[in-house]
Amino acid sequence: MTEHDIPTSARAVRVDFGTSSAQSSDPAVVNIADSLRAALAGGEAAKLLASSAALFEAGGKHVLSEGAKRAVREVAERGASRAIQMTTGPILESAGSLAAKPILALSSKVGSASATTTLAKGVGAQAMRMAGKQVLKGAGKAAGIGFVLDGAFAAFEAVIAVRNGSSDKKTAALHVAKEATTGAIATGAGVLLGAGLVALTGGIAAPVVFAVGALGSIGTKRLLRRVVR
Repeated sequence: MTEHDIPTSARAVRVDFGTSSAQSSDPAVVNIADSLRAALAGGEAAKLLASSAALFEAGGKHVLSEGAKRAVREVAERGASRAIQMTTGPILESAGSLAAKPILALSSKVGSASATTTLAKGVGAQAMRMAGKQVLKGAGKAAGIGFVLDGAFAAFEAVIAVRNGSSDKKTAALHVAKEATTGAIATGAGVLLGAGLVALTGGIAAPVVFAVGALGSIGTKRLLRRVVR
C-alpha cells in the first residue's frame, strides 16, 4: 500500500509519540479518548456510591474533621458543573443540560449527607469488607476497559504512523503498550478517587462523584504521559 492509497484525512495524522497534539497538556483541551475514559471512570465511581458510603460509616468518617469534610465537599461541588461539561463535551452533545442541573442543590436540598449515609446504616465488619471488595472490583473492571479503550486509540495512531513513515513498528508497538497501560491505571485511579471522596466525606451527590472520578482519570493520564516517555 502506498501513501496515495491512504485516505487524505488519515495522512494528515502524523504521530509524534509523546508530543502529539492529541496529548495536549492544556487543561481545557479534552480529546475523545480522554472523554470516553473520563465518562467510564466517573460513571463507575457513581455506581459505587452505596459501597463508598458503607466505608464512610465503617470508619472513613473519623479520618477528617467536620470542617475538612465540609471544605472538601464544597470544593468538589463548585467544580462539578464545569468538570462535567469539560469531560463529556467531546462525545455528548447534551452534556450541557446535565451540567446545568443545580449541582449544589442536589447535594444540599436533597440532603445528600443523610441520604448517602442512610445507605450504609448498621454497617458491620463483614459489610465493610464487602464494600471494600465492591469498590476494588469496580475499579478493576473499569481499569480493564480503560486498557482496551486507550489501546485501541493508540493502535489506530500507530497504524497511521507506520504507514506514513513517521514511526517504525517497534516504536509504534511500544506506544500502544504505554497508552493501554496508562489508560488502565488512569481509569482505575479515577474510580478510586470518586469512591474515596465519598468514603472520607460522606454525603456527596452522584453528579459530583461522577465529575471527581472523571477529572481524576484525566489528571492521572496526563501525569503518566509526562512520567512515561
